[in-house]
Amino acid sequence: MASFFIYDSINQYRSDNTITEGTISSSTFSPSDSLTNHERASDQNIGTVISGVQDNDAIEYAVGSTATADAVAVYFTGDDGVSSGTIMTFYIDTDRSALPSKGTISAVSSAGWQVADLTETSGNKFFTEFNASVSNVSEIIIGKKLAFEVEPDINVQTQRDYGTKVQKSLGGVEYAINTHDAQEIFTISFQNISSTFKSNLLIMENALKGESKKFLYYDGTNYHWVRLNGTMTFTEIADGRFATQIVMRQQIQ
Repeated sequence: MASFFIYDSINQYRSDNTITEGTISSSTFSPSDSLTNHERASDQNIGTVISGVQDNDAIEYAVGSTATADAVAVYFTGDDGVSSGTIMTFYIDTDRSALPSKGTISAVSSAGWQVADLTETSGNKFFTEFNASVSNVSEIIIGKKLAFEVEPDINVQTQRDYGTKVQKSLGGVEYAINTHDAQEIFTISFQNISSTFKSNLLIMENALKGESKKFLYYDGTNYHWVRLNGTMTFTEIADGRFATQIVMRQQIQ
């Protein structure tokens, strides 16, 4: 499978957006106190799950202005606790009734990211419905999938940052402190991309507010929860053709 990014294109993490818990019945969303810590599904942290999920429980993201989404990514910290079948359904609309389904996710048995394509739709209300007593959901990203126009150059670089701080005492003795576990740093390069792909990368960078928000990077084999490690610089190598480098830092949670 080709490489891609999935990022928050609807600005679901803005503090002035409204996140409401409730239920969906007969394709209609009704607010209610149905979930425990539902905000954990949209807090940029994959370490803590939402709990108390029952069949037909739902979350509504009401964003400030019309936005478009065509993909969803959900992180599970383990087995979802459901044996089979559809466990999540996603809706996009401008109202809370007669909601049209835009995509689904089926039962999973292990930790990791699950990704689903959605019917590309614009709206200002985005809904996640749980179709069973699902456990271990810790993050839901509703947004855009940006498929790579071409695969990165073969010189993809990776390195690890252990957050090591080396200090020296007054007597000249050195000691080290590791401030966090190892973080992978990915550097991918494109030497010849179109102006369209360049524009799409800049749209993504703007949606992410540079290094501000986390997103998902799929390298063709594995999913990586990352943050930009700096903004992109583009070099025009020919008329309408560009080169750039993208540096991403793996997120521990």
